[in-house]
Amino acid sequence: MLLVNSVVEDNGQFYRVLAITPNHAIWIDIYKRLADPIEFDISAIAEAIQNKYARVVNDPFIDETLKHPTEAQKNRLEANWLVMQKVADNPYRLFKHGWLRLYEEVIDQNHPEFSKKHFYKLLRQFLQRGQNKNALRPDFHKQGAPKQPRNIANKKVGRPRITTVGTGIPITDEIKQLFREAIDKYYLNSMRMPWTKVHDLMLLKFRKQYPTIARQDSPTVTQLKHLFNMEYKAIKTAQARNTAIAFEKDVRQLTSTATAQVLGPGDRFEFDATIIDLYLVSEKDPSKIIGRPTLLIVIDVFSRLTAGFYLTFEPPSYVLAMMSLANCLENKVDVCRRLGISIEFEDWPALGLPTAVLADKGELLTHQADSLVNVFNTRIENAKARRGDAKGIVEQRFRTLQAEFKPYAPGVVTTETVKKRGGKDYRLDAKLSLRQMEEIIALLIYKHNLKGMKKYDADEGIPEDLPYTPKDLWKWGIMNRSGALKSYDVEKFKVLTLPRNTATVSNEGIKYQSLTYSCSEAFEKGWFIRDKHRTRPQKVEIGFDPRSTNKIYVFPLGQTSQYWIAQLTDRSRAYKDMTFYEAKLSMQVSKLANSEAANANKDKQLSADEEIQKRMESAEKRAKTGSKSASNSARIKSIKTNKKEAIAQERKERAVGSNPDNDPKTPPNNVQPMKRQEDFSHPDIPDDIYGDED
Repeated sequence: MLLVNSVVEDNGQFYRVLAITPNHAIWIDIYKRLADPIEFDISAIAEAIQNKYARVVNDPFIDETLKHPTEAQKNRLEANWLVMQKVADNPYRLFKHGWLRLYEEVIDQNHPEFSKKHFYKLLRQFLQRGQNKNALRPDFHKQGAPKQPRNIANKKVGRPRITTVGTGIPITDEIKQLFREAIDKYYLNSMRMPWTKVHDLMLLKFRKQYPTIARQDSPTVTQLKHLFNMEYKAIKTAQARNTAIAFEKDVRQLTSTATAQVLGPGDRFEFDATIIDLYLVSEKDPSKIIGRPTLLIVIDVFSRLTAGFYLTFEPPSYVLAMMSLANCLENKVDVCRRLGISIEFEDWPALGLPTAVLADKGELLTHQADSLVNVFNTRIENAKARRGDAKGIVEQRFRTLQAEFKPYAPGVVTTETVKKRGGKDYRLDAKLSLRQMEEIIALLIYKHNLKGMKKYDADEGIPEDLPYTPKDLWKWGIMNRSGALKSYDVEKFKVLTLPRNTATVSNEGIKYQSLTYSCSEAFEKGWFIRDKHRTRPQKVEIGFDPRSTNKIYVFPLGQTSQYWIAQLTDRSRAYKDMTFYEAKLSMQVSKLANSEAANANKDKQLSADEEIQKRMESAEKRAKTGSKSASNSARIKSIKTNKKEAIAQERKERAVGSNPDNDPKTPPNNVQPMKRQEDFSHPDIPDDIYGDED
């Protein structure tokens, strides 16, 4: 069915229907420059449309007529409409032979500034674009040929210089090629060189190629940037001036939001860890500066509610990640009560494990996280490497949390260095302890839960009168959207998500990393009986906390939730209250010391072996020189008598008060006794003994 102002495509031409009568209609070619209204058979075109030789299409000018006009367009439009409104409903507009009459009756006398040519042009535009006021809007956007190259003559185009010397030169194709080479080489790379430097490097090559051109007439940086804006696209430029990772993370166009990918609370938690820009002191001795703590946070994507956190001096690890997830299972009223803070449950209602946890390729990218998936049915999702934007909610939370306490907290890391004159070492300002910092973090999270979010992208179905605060969004989502949260015993969760490994069972106990453990359950089953009839496994699966060697958790049935607590035995008491890493280092130091001592004493040990061998050989020689008149049986029978005599002699020599040094002893074989020579002559007496001097 044809209507007035319908646009019809027929044989590749587009026509607008201007008027319809019972048998005929009038249309005009909407794109032809000198188009005239044409009468056609309405039944013929209707049949063509039915047989699909022609078709009704959308009005191509509708978008342009609906745009809000600029001030200049509005002024010109009002002037045109003031004239053309007098002929808008005149039937002579539909016939070319009536246009002259319209001009003479309506335009010529009342508006002499309108020429006949101008009138015909406006009338065609009026008919071709919809026969309404906006059809007369001028096409100012087509003027000036934007983004089109100009034909360069011998004179520079553009406005003349006023504040700089020189007149400039026209930018020829050869100079444009210099511009392109400089842009491609110096500007379109990740070094992010500024335009002024690119221009300077371009001028070096330009002056070599055009030495006769005066320096004040050299191409300007504005001309260089003009060619860049004409020929280079923004997307390609952004990709070239950023590394692939930086472009994907910080520059690329965004297509969705994190909230749009979840249905309600517990669908996805975001997890991350960071080292806080603050130095802390010891709890026991405030004069001891400990260092910067690690903060781990778990945030619900849907509501932005902080579901769990963990503050520690230890570096980020899988175990700490599990501790922060375990905090998600704790009632935050109890958590805050332990910190001396009183809150109501409805102000921090986070309780339960999510369906999925989104983290980077760090703490949770390990096979140890399999227990989180297999036992607690929580999916682990890992973002791409160096793509913090994939979990932007928790990354931004770190920034806002630290922004709260940085202005007034002592010991905050600053950019000012100590070496700079007047600079102060911010580490010496540290005054907060770990416990105090944990209390501050808890209060900041509590404060955030009550704060409205101005830029929260609400999903459809969320009531308009619902405050966009984390606690209210969580509460509404739990009641109306999601039942994905799961509850477990906190201590059991901590044990079952510990790192797993295999330990060996021996008579001494359960051996893991050269440490010995034992438990009452293993004693009852007789695992450590030193008898060949015992029944025990050679190996057993255990869970361990890398932060403490004091106990391990034995899983006698493998991948089940049943476990025994095994304590460190006295055999390994030297490694009590250590981490497994510290115990390993201590063992290495001990082995190294033993090895060094063995090497240092090796010569003495060999000397001792040599002396032992000598005495063995001496005994062999004595046995050969001894009397062998007695028979073997007689020698054996005399053992008891000989032993009694040896005991009596030993008692005599070693009794208290005896002086074994004065007793005659048989000299060693290699010692010859000294013999005194008998001489009865008078001794030689010196003369001075009698006082004689002569």
